[in-house]
Amino acid sequence: MKSSPRPVKSILKALVLTLAFNSSLALAQPDFSGVWMAIGVVNPEGGSTAAQLSEQGKARMAAFAAQFTEIPEMGAACVGSGMPDVMMSVVSYPIEMVQNDSRILMVAELETQVRRVFLDDRSPMPATFPTTVGFSSGHFEGETLVVNTTLLEEWPVGRWPRSEQAYIVERFSFTTMDRINVVRTGFIAGVIPPLNDDVLVVDLTITDPVYYTGPQRRVIYYQRMPDDATSEYACSQGLWYDDLENYRIE
Repeated sequence: MKSSPRPVKSILKALVLTLAFNSSLALAQPDFSGVWMAIGVVNPEGGSTAAQLSEQGKARMAAFAAQFTEIPEMGAACVGSGMPDVMMSVVSYPIEMVQNDSRILMVAELETQVRRVFLDDRSPMPATFPTTVGFSSGHFEGETLVVNTTLLEEWPVGRWPRSEQAYIVERFSFTTMDRINVVRTGFIAGVIPPLNDDVLVVDLTITDPVYYTGPQRRVIYYQRMPDDATSEYACSQGLWYDDLENYRIE
């Protein structure tokens, strides 16, 4: 007896519906592409937004600084302090984000610091070494992007020092200006207005048992800016010209 084709059709129909459902979920995921400028940082527990250092952390920073007569200004040499400081910069240096299926590429104007947030479930390679921005992987929980950052190298200076034990969790989401209560920093340049009322919210927590008294949670708000709001951070070019003068033929 010839079998009925109905079960096969039912399976195919179910498969098509499943694929359509998964595709709709993928389309529902927010796209964070664009140029974003931080306008304010908030400590959700109230009080200061500065890092709460442990006694061990203070001693470690003091021991590092004691090795030198002074610590050179890092920005003048294009030396970025990395995470989490790069995400908290509220001095008119925007971050451009480009998103595709496998990653989000972030290029911060400040010291031209670059982050890659991998969205394809990859793990660090055996040869991957700690860096100032670390290794970041992300996944979506509904309309929120959750980013975990590890493999951070020690940084014993600046506003947000860290050890190699540090790890960072960020939650990226969207809102609008009328739904937030934040005082815009006075450092924001008013020459180029934001494109609209879109607000990118980055809820960031850094945990480091060496430098901090406990997990440090801060919420950073960004406004969407036009593409030409970002530029190059060319301090290294100036350093090269200064060095070139040492070889000028008189």
